[in-house]
Amino acid sequence: MVNGTHVRVLTSPVGGGLAVQVARPLDEVDRSLHRLGFILIVVTVSGVGLAAGLGALVARAAVAPVRRLTEATEHVTSTTDLTQRIDAGGKDELARLATSFNAMLEALATSLASQRQLVADASHELRTPLTSIRTNVEVLARGDELDDEHRKAVLKDVIAEIDELTTLISDLVELARGSEPEAVIEDVRLDDVVGRALDRASKHAPNLRFVAVLEPALVRGVPARLDRAVSNLLDNAAKWSPPDGLVEVTVKEGEVLVRDHGPGIDEEDLPHVFDRFYRARSARGKAGSGLGLAIVRQVAESHGGTASAERPEGGGTLMRLKLPIAA
Repeated sequence: MVNGTHVRVLTSPVGGGLAVQVARPLDEVDRSLHRLGFILIVVTVSGVGLAAGLGALVARAAVAPVRRLTEATEHVTSTTDLTQRIDAGGKDELARLATSFNAMLEALATSLASQRQLVADASHELRTPLTSIRTNVEVLARGDELDDEHRKAVLKDVIAEIDELTTLISDLVELARGSEPEAVIEDVRLDDVVGRALDRASKHAPNLRFVAVLEPALVRGVPARLDRAVSNLLDNAAKWSPPDGLVEVTVKEGEVLVRDHGPGIDEEDLPHVFDRFYRARSARGKAGSGLGLAIVRQVAESHGGTASAERPEGGGTLMRLKLPIAA
């Protein structure tokens, strides 16, 4: 610094103890450095601001699916509306999460619709026996107006309606239980299950002839539920068989075949016989809840199998319960 001026000094010896000094002002250099410093500060601040803005945009885009998922969850919680869905575009983990959430909502909506339909159908089916019981009880309440024979007939009707109501409630409980996780799954000899069910069916329908061919078959499942499904198939065959009729039962390679020689199922009813509460026109005069074959299908599907109905040659009906064979 010379007289307040920022200079650069170059000193060079010339001999004899002498030296030459040359001084050059650095004002221009200082101004350039100041400009560069200012530009650097501006660029740095702008870069930090731009990075912060881009970071916020990236973060917002990254958490957008999570935000939508949160909003959808809050919407479902507050409104119980299961129609809400999330856009699951992309292939990252958040997209997979959104897809899983949509699948969960779909499963919940299906389950809720099924439950509502079951309650509606059950309410309709329960109304008939309850109304009949109430009417008969009102008749019995008149007391002296009835003779003994009439009173016995009304009491018999009440007992029959109560039995029908008990069966309906048991079937409803069985259907509801079918949606629960199975507690005990084990190896089951399917031929033994069918054999025990045949013994009971023979006692309940002594006028029918049961012919069985039971080959050893091992499946994985819940013995009580498999027994219920087989019993329902036999009960259905017994209900539709003519007096002194024949019911043929076969067990082979994890498959149960039950054939009756009754009137058979109409073609238009065949796709619906396993639906809950479905009653064909020819069945509306017979006892039953309309849930027996629905339980058969539910048991089959819960064990990874299938249930189907066929119209075999020669008439009658062939019911087929197919289950996976145990390793």
